[in-house]
Amino acid sequence: MPDHDDAPGRRRLLPLLDAHRGGRSAMTCRYRCADACAHEAPNTSDNAYFGDIVEAAVSRRGLLRGGAAAAAVVVGAGAPGT
Repeated sequence: MPDHDDAPGRRRLLPLLDAHRGGRSAMTCRYRCADACAHEAPNTSDNAYFGDIVEAAVSRRGLLRGGAAAAAVVVGAGAPGT
């Protein structure tokens, strides 16, 4: 965005409402990663994205069930020895 408009004597308005996604400041993203999240994904191949593969293999509900089962095993293994 240019610092000035083409019209003489007209100033640029302050960006009061930030169109940036997420909790970070837009300036932080600009200086840290050059607004990488605002550009198209750099994957130009026909391969699938890693996140899509993981999402297809593991659902959030299945992960919670597995964690609950593992916690039950740990608690159950510790109970008889007391």
